[in-house]
Order: sequence, then structure tokens, then C-alpha cells
Amino acid sequence: MAASWAAPPPGYPAGHGQAYGGQPPAAPQPQAATAVAVTAASNGVGNPYVMVTPAAATPSTCQTVMKALGRYGKLLEDGTRKAADATGNIWHHLRTAPNMADAAVARLSQGTKVYAEGGHDRVFYQTFGAMPGEQLRKAYACYLSTSSGPVIGTLYLSTARLAFCSDSPICYQGPAGQPLECMYYKASASLTFASTSVQ
Repeated sequence: MAASWAAPPPGYPAGHGQAYGGQPPAAPQPQAATAVAVTAASNGVGNPYVMVTPAAATPSTCQTVMKALGRYGKLLEDGTRKAADATGNIWHHLRTAPNMADAAVARLSQGTKVYAEGGHDRVFYQTFGAMPGEQLRKAYACYLSTSSGPVIGTLYLSTARLAFCSDSPICYQGPAGQPLECMYYKASASLTFASTSVQ
């Protein structure tokens, strides 16, 4: 006796292309057209599950690496130039000193003093006092030529004056019978006086 199979219930898929009960597989039912054309302008209007975002134009990895290397190369170049300038200035300073060892010790002690006091501006104001509205612009390591020889120190340029102070005390022998007297060599000139004397 031949077995007859009934058609599958509605919605039940046909098995692997085989017909039930000798019947051909049912053709799929056409779906209602619910597709919405999505464009960047519509941003998926009509479809709550779609949001269109334009792709970001990201640079390639090679471009990113080249940009970073260029930036760090420029920083390295600036740092190298500053280090070379500082080294050249120190070498010139030591070379022109009457005694290289004394100049090196004086520069180290001055650098330590500046660091401990909190910068050149504080050292300047403690040494020379502050005038109303005066601001320190620059400090230079230099020698001041005196009748007893060059004196190593710092030259300060402010908005109101030009000042010099030796890095270490200079000792002088007083009149006969007086003890050795040591003091810092200081000199200060007003910028208004300097500008009128230059003209």
C-alpha cells in the first residue's frame, strides 16, 4: 500500500526541495514592498533601524606616521639647536675666563642659587629691589671688565634698568690694619639715563 502524505500546514517549510505527498514545493509568497531607498539626504527616513553617517575621511596609517615623525623631527631639531647654543655659550664663557675651573664653579653656584631662589627674577629683585612696574626681561651670564680684571656675574635687563651683580664675593684688602673685606660687585644704570647718553 502506498503511503500518501498530506500537504504540510501553512507556513511550514518544504523539506530540502522535496515535495510532500508528491506535490511540487510551494512557491514563496511575495512580500509586501517595505524597502525604503536610503540616501545620505534622507538619512533613513521611514526606517527606524537605519541611520546613515558619512564615512570619515581618515588618513592612511602611512600618512599618520609621516606626520608624527615630521612633528617629532621638528621638536628634536629645535631641542638640538637649543642644546648646541647652550653648549656653545658655556664653552665660550669657560674659554674666555681667566681660570676655567673658577668659571665652571661660579656658573654651577650661580645656577644652584637661581634654582634655589626660584628663578632669575627673584634673584634680581632680592639683589637690587623692585621699582614700581618693573619687570625682568632677560638675564645673561657675562664678565664685567674692572681695573682689577674681569668679574664673572649676571647682567640683568629689566623694563627700567640694566644691572650687574657678581656671582661670588670679591675680596679687597682695606687700609692698613683693617681685615679683608668681601662683597658682591654690583652696578646698576637706569635705562632712561642709558638712552639719553647714547643719543
